[in-house]
Amino acid sequence: MVTEIELKYSLLDSNEQTKPEKIKTTISQLLSEHDVTFVHQEKQLSNHYFDTADLTLRKNRIALRTRGTKCFDETKRFEQTIKTSGTIIAGLHQRPEYNVDIGDAKPIVSLFPDIIFQPNIDINLLQQQIVELFSTHFTRHTWLVSFEDAQIEIAFDCGEVACQNYVKKPRIYEIELEFVSGDSQALLGLTKLLFSQLALRPGQLTKAARGYALYHESLTLASHVENKPPNNSAIVEQIELSMINLPKKIPLHNALTHGIEFSLNQLQLCVDSYVEVPSFNMLSKVSEQLILLRQGFWLFDELLSPDEKALRTELSYFIRTIHWVENARYIQLLINKQSSYQKENLINQELITKLQLRQSRYPRELQVLELLHSERFNNLQVDLLSLLLKRNSDETLKIDNSSSLVEFATKHLTNSTKALSDELVKLQKPQDSTSIELYLTAHSLLIRALLTTSWFSCLFAEPESDIVKRFNMPLLDIKQGIIELQSLSLLLQQLKHLPKKENKLTQWLTNKSENLITALDQSRAKALTMKPYWP
Repeated sequence: MVTEIELKYSLLDSNEQTKPEKIKTTISQLLSEHDVTFVHQEKQLSNHYFDTADLTLRKNRIALRTRGTKCFDETKRFEQTIKTSGTIIAGLHQRPEYNVDIGDAKPIVSLFPDIIFQPNIDINLLQQQIVELFSTHFTRHTWLVSFEDAQIEIAFDCGEVACQNYVKKPRIYEIELEFVSGDSQALLGLTKLLFSQLALRPGQLTKAARGYALYHESLTLASHVENKPPNNSAIVEQIELSMINLPKKIPLHNALTHGIEFSLNQLQLCVDSYVEVPSFNMLSKVSEQLILLRQGFWLFDELLSPDEKALRTELSYFIRTIHWVENARYIQLLINKQSSYQKENLINQELITKLQLRQSRYPRELQVLELLHSERFNNLQVDLLSLLLKRNSDETLKIDNSSSLVEFATKHLTNSTKALSDELVKLQKPQDSTSIELYLTAHSLLIRALLTTSWFSCLFAEPESDIVKRFNMPLLDIKQGIIELQSLSLLLQQLKHLPKKENKLTQWLTNKSENLITALDQSRAKALTMKPYWP
């Protein structure tokens, strides 16, 4: 058995600069320019993945594959591999792996050590039941690199995932860096070198995971149970909180790394979802995960070194860079044909044109994709990964802290909730400002309180606990209402620039704003009566 340690990255496939031959040339030239010694090889690989019809191996977190390798001299060798469950942090995969040479592409399960399998699994019966579910076929370029004090293999894979009798074949287009020997820290340094020339993003999904997804999709299609809901991507989704499931009895310093790891993984999954199907809603979720990450750096500020605090500044940069997405969502909601504004014929074509013009000034889809694959964004994520690895291995951080995690969380939950409550109390007697302005002013404190809840609520109740849901519900209602207020405010601003007054729409928006303020006042009153669920 060996433990595979590798970083996986997906390539942005958008133009001539990302063609396979160009990628191959770019990597070789980059290594040569930095005087990095390497040996290059090209292989044709065919991987076949096996399981039983009821996915016995998958349920036990085991992936079984056979690999046929065709080398440049036309020789072909076969190997069977089992990979068991491991860890995935920010694209860094660490998994136990068992390899056995075999004669052809059919696996022989009994050749693997018995310790891999649960005692209740009959190996002979398993051998009879396994069938091929899917396969991957790709060209692999490898560079065995001597970099700093380590040997690392860079692999560029270009091919496809295939499932029997299913036309869809998702593309494989990715870079893997596998640690071979030496100082594992060199893996991150070499990765940063690739960022300078290649448009990449961390890969959360393995080829096997993508293959299983394709297999399930093929079964769904075959059984004719595909009932997709209508596409309402233009509608603002109901707000939910991402809850970081912190273990209750971990040291204070571990809470920080646990939360960063959770948020970073969620961020990368959101980026993957945006790349798969770009939408303002999904880009907004990317922004939310960046904000959740930054909140951790504020909460644990006293535990951070100056270098670690610098990461908070980088997070803020990207939060500001995509902050426009909220306005873009509001405009999309307003001009969507299914919106109440258009159904009631309240918005004329001239106003729609102005809104569309404003929408067109925001970054285009390709620009967003380039940002999410940029060197700076990748460096931020690698630096966050480096922080996690360093803190997890630093023995000096394992000394007991004078303050327990529960005490720490209680203090922050109490402070953030009190600051918000004080602000909500002011809304009872608005003086120089309108209720709309005061609610918009309270927005930042509301977000801070909700983010603190996301970090710490699981220490005092289960993630889906009714007590947490009841406490958060009026706050989430206020947040949803503020979003709607912002969209109404945006529309009223645009009305001022029309040559002809839109009295009907202006009155309708005024009435809607007043009704919304009434609903917000009710949620505010409810929020002020909620008792804390923490000590």
